[in-house]
Order: sequence, then C-alpha cells, then structure tokens
Amino acid sequence: MTATSLAPDLVLHRGRIRTMDPSSPGATAVAIKDARVVAIGDDAEIVPLAGPTTRIVDLAGATVMPGIVDAHNHLLSTGRTLRQVQLYGCRTIAEIQALVAERASTTPPGTWIVGRGWDESLLAEGRHPTRHDLDAAAPDHPVLLHRVWNKLSCNSRALERAGVSAGTPDPPADVLYAGSFERDEAGSPTGLFRDRAKEMILAGVPEPTADELVEAIAAACAAYHAVGITAVAEPGLYPTEVRAFCRAHREGSLSVRTDMLLAGWGFGPPDSETDLEERFSAPGLEGGLGDDLLRLEGIKLMPDGGISDRTARMFAPYLDEPENRGTWTVPPEELVELIRWTHDLGWPMDVHTCGDEAQETVVRAFAAAQEANPKPWLRHRVHHAYFPTEEALRLMAAHAIPAVVSSPFLANLGEGFVNSLGSARAAGAMPMRTYLDAGVVVAGSSDSPITDFNPWVGIAAAVQRQTVTGRELGPGEALSVEEALHSYTLAGAAVSGREGRLGSLAPGKLADLVVLDRDPLGIEPDELREVRPVATMVGGSWVFGGV
Repeated sequence: MTATSLAPDLVLHRGRIRTMDPSSPGATAVAIKDARVVAIGDDAEIVPLAGPTTRIVDLAGATVMPGIVDAHNHLLSTGRTLRQVQLYGCRTIAEIQALVAERASTTPPGTWIVGRGWDESLLAEGRHPTRHDLDAAAPDHPVLLHRVWNKLSCNSRALERAGVSAGTPDPPADVLYAGSFERDEAGSPTGLFRDRAKEMILAGVPEPTADELVEAIAAACAAYHAVGITAVAEPGLYPTEVRAFCRAHREGSLSVRTDMLLAGWGFGPPDSETDLEERFSAPGLEGGLGDDLLRLEGIKLMPDGGISDRTARMFAPYLDEPENRGTWTVPPEELVELIRWTHDLGWPMDVHTCGDEAQETVVRAFAAAQEANPKPWLRHRVHHAYFPTEEALRLMAAHAIPAVVSSPFLANLGEGFVNSLGSARAAGAMPMRTYLDAGVVVAGSSDSPITDFNPWVGIAAAVQRQTVTGRELGPGEALSVEEALHSYTLAGAAVSGREGRLGSLAPGKLADLVVLDRDPLGIEPDELREVRPVATMVGGSWVFGGV
C-alpha cells in the first residue's frame, strides 16, 4: 500500500460546518474516504491531507451539517402517498373535490382514486367530505380519502365495492378500537369510517404489487434526499413490506438508511394478532441485525389512538365529552405483559403513546422490564409523547427513555388538538422544553405521511410552536434552533443506538451530510421552513445535487 492510497477521496473546505458534535461544534473543512469522515477541522489542517487523486471542493462559505435523521417515519407509505391525491393544503371541501375531479380526468373509470391529508378542523365547512361530495367529483370511480389520521371518507362507488350499505351492521362493540361508520338520518352510510372500521373499505382496495412497493421506496428516497433526510426509523412493517426493503437494498433502490420496526400489537383486531409472538420469537433474532443501510431494529406497538380524533387514552376526559377518555387498542394489563415479553426476547420497542395515561402505562412497563432484567442496549422509546405525567418524566429520565416527538404536528394538526382539548390543555402538547429540563432525550420526527416529511417544517415547528393559523401552542416549551437541529440529527440517531455512526460529523462516522442554501443558525425563525439542501450525501456519495 502506498502512502497516497491513504489520502482522502474528497475534501470539502471553506465552509461553515455545523458538526453537531458537542466536543467540536464548528469547522471549515472535512475529509472523506471510503464512505466515512476521516478528519474535520479548519482548512489549514484538512486541505494538506489531500493526495494526487483527492477531489477538493471549495464550498465558498456554504453551510454543511449532518444528514437529517427522522426517528419515526413511514418511508414506504410516504412513497405510495406521493402518487396519491395530496389534500394537506385543502381548506375547503370544494378544493378537495377539485383535486379528486382532476385525478379522475386522467384515471380510467372504475379504477380506485386514493388520497390523503384532509383535516376537518382546517376546512371552512368544519366537517368531513361525504360520499355525496365525492360522488359529484368522481361519479365513475371508487374514491377513498384518508384523513391526516385515523378516519377516511369514501364515495358511493367505494361503498359498493366494499359491500357496505344501510343494512350493514355496525362493527362489534366489544372489540377494542373497533370504530364505527357514520350514518345519515335514513341509516345510510355517509362515507366516514373511523378506527378499525376503516378496514371495511380498505379491504376492497387492491394490494400493491412487490414492484410497486419497491418503486415507492425509491420514490420516497429521492424525495427525502431533496430535503436533507439521510436516515429514518421505519415503524410498523409487515413481512411483505420487509421483503420490499430487502429487495430495494439488494437492487440499489434504497438510499436512505433505514431501521425497520416490525408491526406489533395494536394495529389490527385482536384475532389478527395471535401469531405475533411466534413471528417475533421463532427466528431467534434480536434487534439490530443488518448493515449500515438496512437494519431490522425493533418492534412497534400502538396501544392508543390520537388527540384530534379523541381516541388517545387520557386520564381526564375530552372537551365537552365527560365520558370520553379515549381508547385502548390493547388492554393495559396485557400491554404491560407484552412489553416485558418483548424486552426479555431482546427487541427494542417504539411505542405510540398520545394520551397521558397510555404514556405513563408504557413508561412504567419499560422501567419495570429494565429493572427486572437489565438490557440497557435496548433503546425503548415512546413516540408522539404528548402529555408526560410527573411520574412518566421521572422514569424516562431515570431509565434513558427518549421522547420521539412529532413536531410538525404542532403546526399541521395543532388546531385539531385545540378542538379536542381546549386551548389551555393543547398548549402543553409535546412539552419539549420540559423534557430537556428533566434530562430526557428529545428526538424529532415527522411520522410521515401523517404530516409533512420535510424536516425543516418540523424544526420550525419545534422553535415556533405555532399552528398553521398562527395560533401559539405553549411558547414556553419551544426549543432553540440548535436544540431543534440536535433533535433531528444526533438525538435522532441515538434513539436507535446509532449515535456512534450517525448524527454528527466526526472522524470515523459515516459521511452523511447536507450542504444548505443558508445557515439555519443565522436566520430568523420564520425562515426555517424555507431552508433547502443544495446537495445531500450518503456514505460519501452525492444522492441529491452535488458540489
């Protein structure tokens, strides 16, 4: 081996490098070789390391930071959603109808039209779109439009395909989270389906092919790199979806580092989950199997619902509904047993907890499992984590249980929080400052496609804590820009145990970075949403743009 072969492949210099490394937060140059950072510092230290074959790039003062790590992001579902009708920006039912009609004009009659993103709390009419609204927009197509979370609206053609009519019985009341479908005064379905009742309509939609799943992964990767995302934790996958990721990895379609979490309890009716223990235990695996691009990292559970649809399990009732404290999707006593069993088996858990009762129950179970059978390498965490009790905060700090917050929800779903809880309670949602002050790690996430995967929307929301209407939600819980960036980089990597390889720019770490069009630490908070990468790098290779 000659001396020149040890020279870096690439040197970036004359930049403003925000390393997110607490021991060395700033630099002007970085050297990269064989997919890793080999040196970082000032130009005088780094440029002389170049050899005859080293490519030297002048950043001309551009800002560089580590690639964004989204700690809870449904990449595959987002890829599929990118090809559906996008309703997130709709503020009237007429706008929804126009988008559906536009898609119908280019879709063969009889073919399903699927969309996502409506939110009745942001619609001028203050209601969901009905089957009659959707019939007017697309009379010859079955139409299914997902709400941002946990409801869908469909048209008459979709009801016909699903075999749902006035004579269809309601879902069984004795099944947790069974949900319902809305009827008009004559007893006919209005087109609105909630909770697990959504499956009555979804069952009629053709399953995606293996090719379509791989194409969706590739589409999401391209979109993510364009906003600076280089790694995600992908929660709630079923075997066919895991196979799609494996194929995408093998064929070169996967370029976002992905920690896969298997779908556990709380997703389907109890009788559909009877084989989960065998599925998780039979292979003899523990979490963390894989390589730097694709890992089988853990298991996701979903024991309660959401705030804006009033199904998150709370200690206190919802606004104007004194009997409603939300819903369990898994009985709490069974949930505690399942958490202990999964912990003992060696799988880290990412558990959806929107309600304060759900969060405290899960955190207590995590703490008890670690105390009885210490496995500190298992990075159990709660996501959403809206309303921690004092006991939950204490246990999270004591047992290093991170809060994976979905900060874009503050902006895009915040008005729904206010409608469900009132402004005073809603202001306490996702108390990021309280978490940090208690010593709890806060990791940023989008939970896309529930809301925008663009991390700069989430970073801005964590700093500003304003809804899309401009309403402030607990400004005292806001993060600084630097703290928000940390939540989407080093903290995001830490929740899945990858802080030694991802999340900051330091020698020995993987060369995942973004070159930005402006310095997020040098602009006004109102401008954070507008930050965009000029280039994105994964493992020393440009995957978007290039410099």
